[in-house]
Amino acid sequence: MQNDNFKYVIQDTGNVYFGRELTYTEILEREDAPFKFKSIITGHIAKDTDLNQKIYEHLITLDPDSFTYKIFEQLKLSVRVCYKKQKKGFGGRVKEKWVHEACPVKRFCGEYREQVKAQQMIIEDISISKLALMILNIV
Repeated sequence: MQNDNFKYVIQDTGNVYFGRELTYTEILEREDAPFKFKSIITGHIAKDTDLNQKIYEHLITLDPDSFTYKIFEQLKLSVRVCYKKQKKGFGGRVKEKWVHEACPVKRFCGEYREQVKAQQMIIEDISISKLALMILNIV
């Protein structure tokens, strides 16, 4: 049975959110994905990566010197991660608490990528700024 829980495209007023399990090919096939982002995928991201690769797999191996990384920075790409954190409660009891945090691609690659590889952290979804997408002009 295929789990589609993490295969979605959702938009709000400022961002477009992509589920972690989507491949670039699946994004290209979706009607609810922004056309300009699809153009960026076919025109530029396709040169750096296999389009059948899942977004989160690409982020884990993303080279900070690549053109795709620079595009993601321009798009204000944000990665939402989730991890467990221990917290002391009343009476000195230690509880585990899930923490959800969104961070820019630069911070993700610098601080969190190794924790995701070590399975200490989970990527929930990826978002891009609609305003950044609108003003991005790649020749």
